[in-house]
Amino acid sequence: MNQPHPISSRQNAHFKRWVSLLDSHGIKRHRLCLVSGHKLRKEIGSNSEVTVHEILLPPSWSYREDLPSQAIPYQLSHSLFQELDVFGTKEPLLVCGVPEMSQTNLSRPPNGLEVLCPIGDPGNLGALLRCCRAFDVRTVVLLQEAVHPFHPKVIRASSGAVFVQSLQWADSITDLNAPDTLQWITALDLHGTNISTVKWSKHVRLLIGEEGVGVPPYQFSERLCIPQIHPSIPLNATVAGSIALFAYRQYHSQD
Repeated sequence: MNQPHPISSRQNAHFKRWVSLLDSHGIKRHRLCLVSGHKLRKEIGSNSEVTVHEILLPPSWSYREDLPSQAIPYQLSHSLFQELDVFGTKEPLLVCGVPEMSQTNLSRPPNGLEVLCPIGDPGNLGALLRCCRAFDVRTVVLLQEAVHPFHPKVIRASSGAVFVQSLQWADSITDLNAPDTLQWITALDLHGTNISTVKWSKHVRLLIGEEGVGVPPYQFSERLCIPQIHPSIPLNATVAGSIALFAYRQYHSQD
């Protein structure tokens, strides 16, 4: 690795850009993201599909691990690095390129198992993406209400699954209310068919509602519920989604 460039000023243009990567707007603008944690750094370093542009080093970093040689290294002052190191790892951060995500047309029929997601909480979205990868979801379609999937908290909660899971964008959840779109959507809802009795189609587009909001009162093709002993406390959206994905995979376990 080359000699790192020192940065100690908050007015530095690079630092301002890195700070912007802590929220969705900056990630969309620059098409870059911050990756932290030893395990994720190693995985990203060995993933040829992910481009590491820069390495951000804490001021006292001396341990020489195999960091991506093509990336430009920067050594930040303690206060600047601390501001970017939101998880307190005290280890190098990678500035990585964000993969291209296409806009999808939800009026077309689903292809395999697809998940529609408006989740705005980074931790919940990351955990859901991790489950989607575990249950081999073909595509996760993020609605406009969703937090950016390469938000630092999403990356961490997904344990890096976001870099390997197929992702697409779609319009707002309010735009789902059209007959040619609704005909393909199965929604998770507190008031629907018991999920344990469902004969799952091989091609499913499953809508998982936002935490605390649920799904809108549209005429979806089907509504499925997960029966609870105490329904007054609804399941977390990620937990409910995971149960539904497991049920689908159990039904199609021989495919």
